[in-house]
Amino acid sequence: MQRRIIFFIAVSLVLVASCATTRAVSEQDIQQLERDRQDAFVRDDIEMLDRTTAEDYTTINGSGKLSTKPQMMQNLRAHRQKVLSVKLDQMKARIYGDTAVLTGEYRDVVLRDGVQRENHALFTRIFVNRNGNWLAVGYQQTPVI
Repeated sequence: MQRRIIFFIAVSLVLVASCATTRAVSEQDIQQLERDRQDAFVRDDIEMLDRTTAEDYTTINGSGKLSTKPQMMQNLRAHRQKVLSVKLDQMKARIYGDTAVLTGEYRDVVLRDGVQRENHALFTRIFVNRNGNWLAVGYQQTPVI
């Protein structure tokens, strides 16, 4: 009888601990994920971007060009451009279970081939929760003219 009680208490503690570490993600959490990703571009933190981007990631840039994660990582490692600054505004996250859709506005300043350029666009980023980690799976941007 005493072993059953000890077993019950042990199982209960494990369940409580697992519930405590599994919390619902908030709109602010998703917005922070995007801020962290954009900061990683500025810091040239390629490993962070690799770690937080799903293998099946796709992006469509403002010119309508589709790229995959391997293409994105190759470009980052080649240091073809340097992101000098990023400003995010009007972000709105909608969460559907293990999927989050984030929309917003960004402005960045980049240096490419010695030429500094400013970009202003609206964007949509999609995150999914895979094994407890939120990963970017899709991104599309539309220039603001």
